[in-house]
Amino acid sequence: MNERLRRSHRILAVQSQLDKLAEWSLIDLRSLASALGYQQRGLVRFMSEEVAVAGIFSSAMMRRLETLAEMLATTATEQEVQRNRHLEARRRLRRAEWIVTNLESEVRHKEALRQLAEIIETALHRASQASCKLAKPP
Repeated sequence: MNERLRRSHRILAVQSQLDKLAEWSLIDLRSLASALGYQQRGLVRFMSEEVAVAGIFSSAMMRRLETLAEMLATTATEQEVQRNRHLEARRRLRRAEWIVTNLESEVRHKEALRQLAEIIETALHRASQASCKLAKPP
């Protein structure tokens, strides 16, 4: 394997890892958004079901709801940014895969040409030896 192909394989491995990291980050953000949404819905449900208790803690609960809403908005923005990063990482991965595929094809083609040249050289060498034997008188 030539040096270009070896380097391309290393780049492909790195791009694959970067793609996985970007995907995992996006999954983490989605999980966080889901957990925040669950907390928000639970708090709203509690406030609507437990009116007597909720009245005592209403200001604290409202502050918590506002905080959760802000965190959800921030998480949504981070998700969009991370989604774009993941798409870019995926594009770089596909580009690296394409380069490796082309280089592997090129290496196979060069190897086939080298083998063909060896076969031709061997055949020419045998033919010249045979003609020398025929040219000598017994």
